[in-house]
Amino acid sequence: MERAKMVRAGFMNPQRIILMVIVIVMVVIGYLQMHYFAPGGGSINKSEVERLREHIDSLERRNEELQEMHETLKKDLQGTQTNHLQVNNGDDKQTAETLQKENLNLEARLIDLEKALQDRTRELQVAQDAAKNGNVQGPMDREEKNPHKYPFLDPNVNTTVATRYDSLMLLAHSFNRYGAVRNKDKFQLAPDFMPIVIRVYNKHEYFRYVLENYKKSTNINQTMIIVSHDGLFPEMFKLVESIDFCQVKQLIHPYSGHILTNRFPGPDAIMPEGNDQYNNHRPWPHVALKHHFWWHMNYVWDDMFKGHNGDMIFMEEDHVPTWDFYPTAKALAKIRDKDCGDKCWNAKLHQHGHSGGHDVHSAYINYDTGNVGLIIDRPRWEMLRRAGHEFCVFDDYNWDWTIGHLEARGLLPHLSVTPSVPRAEHVGKCGTHAGSNVCEISAEEKKHFEETNRDLISKNGGDWREYKYDPNPQGANAGDHKGWGGWGHPWDHIHCMNQILVKDEEADGGKTKAQTNPKT
Repeated sequence: MERAKMVRAGFMNPQRIILMVIVIVMVVIGYLQMHYFAPGGGSINKSEVERLREHIDSLERRNEELQEMHETLKKDLQGTQTNHLQVNNGDDKQTAETLQKENLNLEARLIDLEKALQDRTRELQVAQDAAKNGNVQGPMDREEKNPHKYPFLDPNVNTTVATRYDSLMLLAHSFNRYGAVRNKDKFQLAPDFMPIVIRVYNKHEYFRYVLENYKKSTNINQTMIIVSHDGLFPEMFKLVESIDFCQVKQLIHPYSGHILTNRFPGPDAIMPEGNDQYNNHRPWPHVALKHHFWWHMNYVWDDMFKGHNGDMIFMEEDHVPTWDFYPTAKALAKIRDKDCGDKCWNAKLHQHGHSGGHDVHSAYINYDTGNVGLIIDRPRWEMLRRAGHEFCVFDDYNWDWTIGHLEARGLLPHLSVTPSVPRAEHVGKCGTHAGSNVCEISAEEKKHFEETNRDLISKNGGDWREYKYDPNPQGANAGDHKGWGGWGHPWDHIHCMNQILVKDEEADGGKTKAQTNPKT
């Protein structure tokens, strides 16, 4: 809540509002992949001169602000260093360790801020030279034209500084808060609707096919799809904007390392050492998965849908739903509560490696939480949130394995309900855990999904008024595990903890209280 107050306070500052407007205009121009000036250089007309002068003015104002922030940080650092020395002479070891961490955090922030100052000074010099010589180029023309090295809306490319209070992060916060719900005038939510939340990155070919299957699914017009983007990729936004079969809302992960590439938690962040339990360096593309999952869970439950006490379905861009997945999800949630009760933390649409038979109206329980079509309600989310400290410090970059650890530790119930015939499938053969870079659906896979849907339609798979339930858990209870690593850096732990919007001081002995995040 404190973070939200700080963001709102930033919006109320008149100078911040002016700066934000300028930055948003710049980012929108970048989003449309247009340059501020004539791409080929040469003579410039009156409008280009005016834009150039505005650009220089904004850079000068930003430099002044950065210098003020720099001086403030230097004073804060001197103060904490003095306090640290004083405490070291006393007996309060815990306070000394806390102040030492604050020193490291402030030093890192100073380094990052100094780098930002250098970047803006260079940018300002280029703009001033352009105005003097009458020869203008756009930001991308001054950089290497390599889309892999300079991802879309990289702060280093689009003449922005990705700090806590401005630029892309502020844009993402504003987008999430004020962005419209599309198709609201065309479709009405059912009283018992179950929101469908889809996390996406940039697998647009998969996502296109996934959306085609959502469109074919029954009762989809009664609910809302929420798409949470980890990065700003135009093709993914276009696909979401093409949804014409239900209400839809888009979110942007404001702390995505795919956006904030030049600072934490991105790949070029200047950070102190912090290896995992296997002595591996921090693998930022992997930690991005857990950060996105945890942020979007906190946001949709405790900000966007604060009054929603029922279930939500959590999917990904390469999870293909069946024709009857939605009524089946609602049925599974009821079976979970009625037949499994407190022993089950969740229901899910698919269980990898296990099968309960071929009856389309039967369900069973197993030990594995899984990660395809996770279905939980608010009380079960609150269980997970109360275990937030353990979730955030456990050394495993996989959110699903981390939840398995919480279940093994007794922090969550250890069983889940699954349909005997899966109602969603993970088709991803590219990405973090796959060996291929080709993200496409094969003809064989499409044929398989078509046959599956034909079978479910012929058997009226969405009608669960009568069903079979096997109460004997299937699969092996894997127990606790050490974790796969990749999540050993304290900055990741602190940032993760700071995403918890509702602070429960009784949970984990008060460990879910807000902490100081070094970079956000």
